[in-house]
Amino acid sequence: MFACLAGTAALCVSSTSFAQQQGAMPPPAVVVEKIEVQQVSNPARFTGRVESIDAVDIRARVTGFLRAVAFTDGQAVKTGDTLFEIEPNQLDASVASARAQLARAEATRKSAETTLARNRDLFARNTVSRAVLDDAQAAFDVAAADAMVAEAALNTAELNLSYARITAPIPGSIGRAMFTVGNLVGPDSGSLARIVSLDPIRVAFAMTEGLLVTARQKEASGGGWDPHAFKLSLSLANGTEYDEAGRIEFVENEVDPQTGTVTARAVFPNPHHVLIPGQFVTLSIEEKEVPKLPVVPQAAVLQDREGRFVYLLGQNNTVSQRRIDTGARISNGWAVTAGLNGGEQVVVQGIQRLADGMTVQPSEGQPLGGGP
Repeated sequence: MFACLAGTAALCVSSTSFAQQQGAMPPPAVVVEKIEVQQVSNPARFTGRVESIDAVDIRARVTGFLRAVAFTDGQAVKTGDTLFEIEPNQLDASVASARAQLARAEATRKSAETTLARNRDLFARNTVSRAVLDDAQAAFDVAAADAMVAEAALNTAELNLSYARITAPIPGSIGRAMFTVGNLVGPDSGSLARIVSLDPIRVAFAMTEGLLVTARQKEASGGGWDPHAFKLSLSLANGTEYDEAGRIEFVENEVDPQTGTVTARAVFPNPHHVLIPGQFVTLSIEEKEVPKLPVVPQAAVLQDREGRFVYLLGQNNTVSQRRIDTGARISNGWAVTAGLNGGEQVVVQGIQRLADGMTVQPSEGQPLGGGP
């Protein structure tokens, strides 16, 4: 009996000592940081493909042997520059023959016209019959039509002769010549060379449905979707940034149900021909007017069923829970769209042991984005 009482007394003394030790424990140490307000840039990124705005396959319109190739592969050409020359001898002969045919037709027409005038005079004096006059009129009409046919044939022959000199229809960069001097070319020979325009140049990409909806909502609310209100930039395959800004040129009016995207095109200046049709680039789109928002360190943000929250340091070193709405991910933090104004101090370390209203022992941490 005495032993039992002694054991109970010892237990009571032990419990009291533990409680005293607990009560004497210092507040938990935490690290806090001050919330900074920053310009929040959240560009949308897409994989784009470079396309030429204009491209032309150069073809021969007449048949003949190539006499000259007047460019070097990869050369920059202007509209009207001579590219190929086809031997014109046969075409010259066709023009000469057509001129002769036209002269003969004109002579026949004049003779028929003279005969018609004479028969009209004789008919007026009742010297010839109506049938004779009608025959003269028909002969003149046929001769006039033959003259028109001969004139059209001459125009065609001269046009074909002009096709012996093949010129550039657009400015741009021309590829390699597919035929060399001495080869027989014609309308069925296919492309002789290809010209692509390089400045400006187009980047085609698949815009996400979400971005399109956001833009349309802004337009519907009266804000309008001004293509110049967006900042477009490119990242090249070697990791460098393209030094020219672009603008949105066109957005398709249908969403692809298979991909949930809509085709869009942007135009970029390309004075140094850095961008080449067919290459892939990374396109970034963001608004030029970047908003300023509080940015909270990612380590300070907790989440439960009700959403995300942080612990703020208040008076007397007590912490309180604050619900927040987050937006874009910024470096190692979150842009806060609701719940913080900037300037508050949030707990970034020791956060797992906290509860609302608890007293803590704070120390200042490294501000977000500061230091090496």
